[in-house]
Amino acid sequence: MSEQRPDRAAARGRRGRRRNVRLGVLLVILAAAVAVLILRGGNGSDRSPASACASESAAPEVRSVRPSELSKLREELDRLVPDRIARLYEEGTVSSTAAWNDQEPAPPAVSPTARRPDAYEMRWWAPNGDDVVGDIFVFADAGAAKRYLALATSTRCRSKASRALASTTPEAVNLSWLNPDGAAQADVYFARGPRVYRLADAPAGQHGGEIRPGSLAHAFATLDVLGCLLPGARCRREGKSAVPA
Repeated sequence: MSEQRPDRAAARGRRGRRRNVRLGVLLVILAAAVAVLILRGGNGSDRSPASACASESAAPEVRSVRPSELSKLREELDRLVPDRIARLYEEGTVSSTAAWNDQEPAPPAVSPTARRPDAYEMRWWAPNGDDVVGDIFVFADAGAAKRYLALATSTRCRSKASRALASTTPEAVNLSWLNPDGAAQADVYFARGPRVYRLADAPAGQHGGEIRPGSLAHAFATLDVLGCLLPGARCRREGKSAVPA
């Protein structure tokens, strides 16, 4: 029996060393998992800088209305792009943060009396593959609309953004940026009373994470034409569309 004791001690030592190695590997894996969660926002989901900034900017929220009150907004947007020109593929209500996070429009409410955000969006596929979007946001008053316009057209909250005053619509702002999908996008914003209008065009084939010089010129020209069809645009035809540098 005395001769077997060293063998049992050696075996216990080997098992102890194996347990230490396994414990070390588990600790490394756990540390890596924690690091990933921290880098991804702590909840396991990716958050773009734009969406994080939108939540921090305290943008004013739109009014809350009955579903029947949204029909006028839809009619105004529906007139922008006839069915024979582009295909409508999505529409519905949105919140004011849609300007940053490109949230999908919500479908109609199940209840006809459930109140909805007083903001409507329509999306079309153009024949050339461009993704064209129109929004109308309605706020409590003109002051809230102006605050929202200032936040929504700020380059601080967007990737590779640049802005310029529009050449056709008074007090409108042309904004170029990389949207949350990493695609180059042209936006046009203007406010009239408690309303803020937004038109957007993400040209096909521009998902390289860059905005090539002049690549959004045609998109801004398209949006200028569409914007003039919106109520109260008061467009003036003076030269070419303003393309942010």
